Amino acid sequence: MKRYLLAGLLAFTTTFICAQDIHFSQYGQSPLTLNPALTGLTPCTYRFALNYRNQWASVVGPSSFQTYSGSFDIGLFREKFKESMLGVGLMMYNDISGDGSLSNLTAMGSLAYHQSLDGGNHYISLGGQAGLVQKRLDYTKLVFESQIGPTGYDPTILSGEYGDDNESYLDYNAGFNWRSRFGDKFAVQFGAAYFHLSEPTESFYNSNINRLNARYVGYGSLKFGLGKKTVLIPSILYMQQTEGSNVQMNSGIDVGVQLEKGVSMAYIGAHYRTAKIKYFDAADAIIANIGFDYNNINFGLSYDINISDLSVVSNYRGGIELSLVYWGCLDVDPRIKPIDCPRF
Repeated sequence: MKRYLLAGLLAFTTTFICAQDIHFSQYGQSPLTLNPALTGLTPCTYRFALNYRNQWASVVGPSSFQTYSGSFDIGLFREKFKESMLGVGLMMYNDISGDGSLSNLTAMGSLAYHQSLDGGNHYISLGGQAGLVQKRLDYTKLVFESQIGPTGYDPTILSGEYGDDNESYLDYNAGFNWRSRFGDKFAVQFGAAYFHLSEPTESFYNSNINRLNARYVGYGSLKFGLGKKTVLIPSILYMQQTEGSNVQMNSGIDVGVQLEKGVSMAYIGAHYRTAKIKYFDAADAIIANIGFDYNNINFGLSYDINISDLSVVSNYRGGIELSLVYWGCLDVDPRIKPIDCPRF
């Protein structure tokens, strides 16, 4: 019965579905895929970030939709520029979609400039990315209508579908970010990014009519200190792609509790995601997350509880996500203030 329900839902939504870039529920833990303007904007000097997402395992199998991401970035010349600095980084991700193993391997260099407006408490940042995108498709894992014979699927029947198995092109992104700290109890961050500036064309059939639409991102977060050991971090994310017909919004709040002064924090949070595809607005998922900071290591675990129409098949199971961020310090002037980096 589940298979018939899934087939019906997919048949209904195929007309309205639009291509979408990768996205992480823990988007704040993947700074260089969120906004190039965040490059080098770390609590100290440099940062490593690793992210993993596995989605729809309950519907199509454990390895059909997976995303791996890694990045390194560093802030340079902060002493020389008197709290302002230059951020340099590298970001890579590999996204695997569907049984046909459609993969998107992207590698980008990232550059940002962070202007300090008030002794390291307020930063305005501009950044850009440029890099190479390579997409691959394994035709041997696909089943076409022409291969369905009287007894069912027959792999010996030629599909008649022929095309390139890979496609490569250059891509460019840009962004803006504002981050401010007001004393020890309040910090704010908001920003916007523009992905696929050149709107490149992509096709496995040597066609130049399939254009990758630009993606627009806007986000913001606040950080409130409550007492000596508790913080509240409400946040929101908005993404739009494919000329307004593919829209996603996340909103929620995290609560952090200090476990040991200056050493560790524990976080728990809940977020709500809605999606718009063509003419349909719908609830998509409730995201439950936990996190832990210890010294210079940030760890996060989240799970998407699917509440869309697909929950009939998925039994409310969506996607699991892991994040690991490490930031470190090179020799710096001890008089330079650490940059407040609020979690999302």
